[in-house]
Amino acid sequence: MNASPTAPAEESTATKGRVGISLMASGDTEAAVEHVRETQPDATIDFRDCFYKVERDDQLSFTMADISEIAGRDIDTDIFLVNMSTYYGRIVVGDGRIDIFSDIRPDRFKD
Repeated sequence: MNASPTAPAEESTATKGRVGISLMASGDTEAAVEHVRETQPDATIDFRDCFYKVERDDQLSFTMADISEIAGRDIDTDIFLVNMSTYYGRIVVGDGRIDIFSDIRPDRFKD
């Protein structure tokens, strides 16, 4: 059987620009998932028994102040990262914020 010579190119085009994160199920993660639902409604959220897989085109953003408000307790970037299992994209961990970009150099870092 011969595989279609265009299949790999089509596959890579479909996933280009997509970012994602896997978060282990916990109360903190529930708050993060709710934050994504509220702020990035075009994101895909899939629960897989013990973790959430969250995907979106171009960028995922997590603001710790918003997640803390939803959770009813302080959640900082360190706590968030403990709940993270994997990610794909270019991660930027800042003061009170985590962003995952598909672009190697997001606009906010360009001259």
